[in-house]
Amino acid sequence: MTSDLIESAGNAWNRFWFTPGDPRPCAVLRIGVGLLVAIHLVLLTGQLDRWFAAGGVLPPASVRTLVLGGSSQSYYHLSYFNLLGPTEARIAHFLAIASAVAFAAGLFSRVTGVLTLVALLSYFHRLPLVAAHVEPLLIFLVAYLSIGPADACLSLRSWLAGRKDPLPVSQPAASYWATLSLRLIQVHFAAFVLMMGLTKLYGDAWWQGEAIWKLLAQTHSRPLDLTFVRSTLTSPYFDYLINFWTHAVVYVELAFPVLVWPRHTRPLVLLAAALVWLSLGLASGLWLFSLTLIVASLAYLPAQVFVRRK
Repeated sequence: MTSDLIESAGNAWNRFWFTPGDPRPCAVLRIGVGLLVAIHLVLLTGQLDRWFAAGGVLPPASVRTLVLGGSSQSYYHLSYFNLLGPTEARIAHFLAIASAVAFAAGLFSRVTGVLTLVALLSYFHRLPLVAAHVEPLLIFLVAYLSIGPADACLSLRSWLAGRKDPLPVSQPAASYWATLSLRLIQVHFAAFVLMMGLTKLYGDAWWQGEAIWKLLAQTHSRPLDLTFVRSTLTSPYFDYLINFWTHAVVYVELAFPVLVWPRHTRPLVLLAAALVWLSLGLASGLWLFSLTLIVASLAYLPAQVFVRRK
């Protein structure tokens, strides 16, 4: 009986990771993630000379000192920006944007994906102490999408191949690499969301139900002024709304890694997570981070969702 249980577990493991899968979910994720990377890099354009060039506000030696904190351990935060002046940094920056656009378009996605990944790591390692929330998320998404055949469909590569071969192909071939790429994203993203929820438990404002109001009340980054809600709703209804909103964010993020796997609860938790992350984008101004979370959650949708119906 023990051997049967071990064999059953092994078969389930192999089915989960190595069953050939449809590459269309990877293709959809490639388009969304590639565009988000390109937008993120475009938004960094005005900060190149100040922060990322070798002679910026924080020189590479200062960053190393701050990261290590006086420790004698090895420093592995490698970045080509540590060697580039302002002009060279601009050239590298626009090449990184071009690589991200090519990745989104599906032009040799494994090559352009690796180039985009190297670029993202260089930005992140140049200033790890002031990196944006979205960069760690984009890094692992690009890394895993570079493994699979993300350009097998919905891409310039497949379009060019279709022009050379006039025989129509009903659907892209199933691939072990597509399944592996998608599973890595699913598992890593579930752990990422869980850590988001657990991190919020360290903040008193999230326990007390006041965190959303603190985000709404700050003025330097919010995209919309929603403070009028406080004057519109009388107490205690305003307090109920803020408490519900705050706790809903925490509950959804803690429940997501568990409920996203069962087939029956997946649609509900994906919808709830999308609404929560959209609301966080409105409250905090971290709209690119919120959109990236929503795009990454598409990895849990079955391939049939992305099939064009005639």
